[in-house]
Amino acid sequence: MKLVNQQLIKNTNLKLLYNSVFENRGISRAALAKQTGLSRTAVSALIDELSERGFLYDSGMGDSSGVGRKPNCLELCAGNYYVAVFGWEETSVHAFLIDICGTTAMQERLEKASSDSYARLCRSFLTGRILERIRPEQILGLCFVLPAMIDPEKEEVFSTTFPLDNDQGEAGVLPFLRSLFSDYAVAVLNDTACCAYAEKIYTGIQEKDYAFIQFSRGIGASLFIQDKLLGQACASYTQFGHFSISPEGPPCPCGNRGCLELVLSEATLRNRLLEKGTTSSLLSRDAVRYEDLGRASLYTDTAAVLVIKDLARELALALSNLICLVHPRLIVLGGNSVSLGPVFLEEIRRCLGETGFSRMTGGVKLRYSQLDSYACYNGAMKYFFDTHYQFTATMNGSFFIG
Repeated sequence: MKLVNQQLIKNTNLKLLYNSVFENRGISRAALAKQTGLSRTAVSALIDELSERGFLYDSGMGDSSGVGRKPNCLELCAGNYYVAVFGWEETSVHAFLIDICGTTAMQERLEKASSDSYARLCRSFLTGRILERIRPEQILGLCFVLPAMIDPEKEEVFSTTFPLDNDQGEAGVLPFLRSLFSDYAVAVLNDTACCAYAEKIYTGIQEKDYAFIQFSRGIGASLFIQDKLLGQACASYTQFGHFSISPEGPPCPCGNRGCLELVLSEATLRNRLLEKGTTSSLLSRDAVRYEDLGRASLYTDTAAVLVIKDLARELALALSNLICLVHPRLIVLGGNSVSLGPVFLEEIRRCLGETGFSRMTGGVKLRYSQLDSYACYNGAMKYFFDTHYQFTATMNGSFFIG
């Protein structure tokens, strides 16, 4: 037990030092000791180990603001270690090989036929492409990012947006992945959680209580409470999209009525425009997307502006209740919501001021995501490294859910 505790402490300190260099490139050992609270002797020994293993390197003499010996600068080693990330979608897989410094070394979209297995498609890419480029020991782990809720207790996937019949179904897909990739450390993660983690890390979010709302085929949310991702990255603790904003609304497949992701979906936009009694040019389209609505609003399409304001008021109702429950200091809207533009964001702010508990909603900041659509995969890599990777343990065969 003592040895295990020592390993855990050592792993925690190694990760603390690595992430401190990640956030402060070129930092010195002395500055690391001051920042982390570890002794200079401990910092020196641990940094030497990270350097010997190829995670960090000493870039040479740095600048000194005082007298005496100039401090050495520590940098991340690029190109030594990677995480392979596979994002599953209905008709394709996004395959990424991402350096733990954050650089994408490989990126490919794998087309999936209806008879293909997602897992086997990923295995073929790993064997046939990734391992032609790097050695197996350079892969710290594999991440499978799914637009689904993942139950870590029952070890099954549910509420997916596409069928998993060729991968043993929702109940069998996790054991199938565990078996097929038993020679690697594997993490199965929710897509919204990975986006939320990327936003936190790569845009420097300082708020300890923060909510990320993702618009895609549904509406998902990930919450950080006191700097901890609620329920980890499995999305089984919250289902913001199935928050009812209209008890008399249309029935949802989940069994509820008037669910947020049903009421606010892109499928409703054409009818919303028709209800405005307008001749908007958008009605000439077979389907209207958020992007179409947002672009039209920029060019003063009156109906588009009215519909966006309706969407904003309905989302604000759900957000005001979320704020009363967990009081995030920052709410970030991501995914397709960004394309609705400034009118949507400003109307939500206005409605929160009118409909919410003002003592709680008044101090909440609201903004769009600042990252691109691929940030989810960088978020998965960083989440795996920060949460699951162990410097002091053998990782192969490990399997993590969320």
